[in-house]
Amino acid sequence: MEGTRTPLVKWFSALYLMQTGISATLLAEIIQVTYKTAWLINHKLRHAIQVCDESRPLKGELQLYGDFYARPVMSGVFDPPDQRDQPAVVGASIDPESGEVAEVKIKRVSPDEFSRRLFGVDSFGTFLWRHVTDAKSDVQSIEIVRQSDSEGVTELGLIWRGVIGWLARTFGGIGPKHLQAYLDEFCFRINARPNSFEKLVSLCGLTQTVTLRDLVNKKKAVRSVRWSGLANYRQHKNAFQVS
Repeated sequence: MEGTRTPLVKWFSALYLMQTGISATLLAEIIQVTYKTAWLINHKLRHAIQVCDESRPLKGELQLYGDFYARPVMSGVFDPPDQRDQPAVVGASIDPESGEVAEVKIKRVSPDEFSRRLFGVDSFGTFLWRHVTDAKSDVQSIEIVRQSDSEGVTELGLIWRGVIGWLARTFGGIGPKHLQAYLDEFCFRINARPNSFEKLVSLCGLTQTVTLRDLVNKKKAVRSVRWSGLANYRQHKNAFQVS
């Protein structure tokens, strides 16, 4: 909020409304600002969420699910395939006592390294390298799950369906440039509930301000990296439970 010309009461209204996931068009109408201002507010808040998210790698008992996000075709405009089908991984730390999701991340990954048909840890190397702790003693197990199994839709499958539905209903789909910011926002609401408003206020006070130019000039590409622990995984398969 540093240097803002927008009244703080409107900022706090935006903070409160982000608990439901609101479009810039609707936000502009509710708090009476221009679309550009509403877009900037929303993306500055998403930036604060992303900075926090990158500092909290997953650990413990992990579940992973991978799929492709395809932005719906709107207004008859057909995007090239590389601009529509975006591979992403849903990863979660599982509470060992309840068996429920304790913390979740949904991250885009490189299409060159991910295949939906390969349900092995090798297909998730990019996600593991960037978003899972590198302290192997903090990773008890890694389980690759599907969207549904013999008991019905899995918990990660429900989360994936939830983010797809939210992006479609609220925004009519999202292109690749800012997709990650929206995925992180969705996960933030799951991880921070029931204190998402208080948590977001705190993040705004801890995160260095970002400019409109920085937000607009975000790169579309996903950095292709490899999990440094993959060799360890192959040598010590008994330390992981992959199914």
